[in-house]
Amino acid sequence: MYAKAYAQNYHQIDLTAEVEQASPHRLVTMLFEGFLKHVAKAKVAMELGQYDVKAHNVNLAMNILVGLKGGLSHDASPELANRLFELYDYCERRLLDASARRDLAGFDEVDGLIRQIKEAWEAIGPSEEVRRIEAAVA
Repeated sequence: MYAKAYAQNYHQIDLTAEVEQASPHRLVTMLFEGFLKHVAKAKVAMELGQYDVKAHNVNLAMNILVGLKGGLSHDASPELANRLFELYDYCERRLLDASARRDLAGFDEVDGLIRQIKEAWEAIGPSEEVRRIEAAVA
């Protein structure tokens, strides 16, 4: 029992340290990873009939989508920001609907959509300036 609590505390400390040191690019990647993790946990929980666990993970995934929407920069590319906002908004509605209807396909759909965005985000990588700063700090 204590081992699990210690492991959770260690994980939280490790995550906090990673967030504090992460570049903006890495922070967005971490949000995508967290979203995908919570959707996968919600799907498994639903399959096991653990509806409270499903609801908790759906809520966490929805919160991440809210964070992603709030972090969009409309200054840099208004059209891209609007399209991403609409996609995240659709994923919120689809995830909520899939949860309410116990629809595994809905979980798979939002997973696939966000996974594509995550892969594209990772492909562009951080800017050269961010890489120089990270190298200087390390």
